[in-house]
Amino acid sequence: MRVLAIFALSFVACASAPKPAPPVLGNAGGDPTGPHVLMATIERTMCYGTCPAYKVSIYRDGAVEYAGDAYVKTKGAATGHISPDQVAELDGLFAKAHYLDLDAAYTHADMTDMPSVSTSYILGDKHHAVEHYFGDTKAPQELRVVEEGIDRVIGIEQWIGTQEERDALPRD
Repeated sequence: MRVLAIFALSFVACASAPKPAPPVLGNAGGDPTGPHVLMATIERTMCYGTCPAYKVSIYRDGAVEYAGDAYVKTKGAATGHISPDQVAELDGLFAKAHYLDLDAAYTHADMTDMPSVSTSYILGDKHHAVEHYFGDTKAPQELRVVEEGIDRVIGIEQWIGTQEERDALPRD
């Protein structure tokens, strides 16, 4: 009987002991101090030629998700990470271009057979996306600065390759 009482007391003590907190899980290599919330995207389409086609999603914690489609060194999915300073640099890039005030589309076909690029940016509760056809000669230069700046900050050449590397790729 005494053994049964000791067993019952130890069972109750174990059952009422606080459980340890679950481990904190990582989020695709991002900075665990920042939120894994979408910040920006860029998607470039094919053209009548060998324009690299890919999509990138960038998160506030620095996680970067890439998907290569055509005329790129890395086809398919890949991930990367940018620093908090680079996240801040992207915020500054969008702010300086007054991105949230740009039109939603610059798609007039002043020229044909050009690629398109779609971008989006989220800042708090504000979300804006812009479609840009490179044949639209009236698109603001600030938009091109944002598009090129995103690629520069995230180091897109690590996935699409340099111009020389892309020139050496087999034609799809």
